[in-house]
Amino acid sequence: MLNNFFLFLLTLFSFAAFAQNPNLRKAILKSDFIFASDEYQYKTIKKNDYTTEKYISITKIDTILKNRLSKIPDKLIVRNYTDGEDFYSFLLTNDGGCVRNTLVSDDRITYYNLFFVCKVGKEYQTLVFFNGIEYTTYKNILRQIQTIKNIEQIKELKARFDKSLDWFIDNGQMPDLDFIEYYKEKELTTDTIHYSEKQYQKALVQFEKGEEELLPIVKDKFKENVKNYFVKKLETILEKDKLDYTDYYEFYESVDHATNNFGENGYDSANYLLNNNLTSDKFDEYDKKKIMYHLLQVVKDWE
Repeated sequence: MLNNFFLFLLTLFSFAAFAQNPNLRKAILKSDFIFASDEYQYKTIKKNDYTTEKYISITKIDTILKNRLSKIPDKLIVRNYTDGEDFYSFLLTNDGGCVRNTLVSDDRITYYNLFFVCKVGKEYQTLVFFNGIEYTTYKNILRQIQTIKNIEQIKELKARFDKSLDWFIDNGQMPDLDFIEYYKEKELTTDTIHYSEKQYQKALVQFEKGEEELLPIVKDKFKENVKNYFVKKLETILEKDKLDYTDYYEFYESVDHATNNFGENGYDSANYLLNNNLTSDKFDEYDKKKIMYHLLQVVKDWE
């Protein structure tokens, strides 16, 4: 079974979202071999009337970014798993690639291809394949690979744990369940992670830059900063002449975060109902604007 391995379906988004995806960290850590190549071919083998196996034959490796293999095969053929082949998929945005012998489009933009590969028995399997991505993105992925490789090589477990927490904060992410469970077993943390003062301060800086996923770290320690952040965000939305669904949803979500869902028994409050109906058709634009100004004041007064 392949349930321990990832094939990440690729789609084009910004690198900011991509770099913050915790699956990138897992993909780098799980990979035995990460390399760039512009010379490869797809191969398909029909095993029978219900099974098709897909492979990628690598003609030339341009750049090696990570290598845990004892020997790189002279003729590297990588199993390319696709949907429906006993794996679970995660969306990763498409950023990163190779260095040399790259494709150049008509508008002279250079593109790169990047392979994340793990070895299972005698078979080499794709975890991630980034196909046709730009140089700026490649540099960002390269930085991530190098950073995570350095953390992975730390022998002392507590030091690796602390450096990993730094990585999560730097990338606007909360530690995932696998990470927490592993270090709980090692008795280095509990369900509630205790960050250093330096990490708290770094998390606040990142949060105030817009990394809102770090809210659980900062919301109790920096209550006034968190409130001011959301007040400013709500005021910015209200300054717009014309609001669309995205604005209403962002406003609703920000109010929800700023008030922690309106506190205990908040689901029964009138403000909760008003906030949740901002994205519905129950109110017209004029009434929604009035509700939003009211909710802004609620957030300002929230303790």
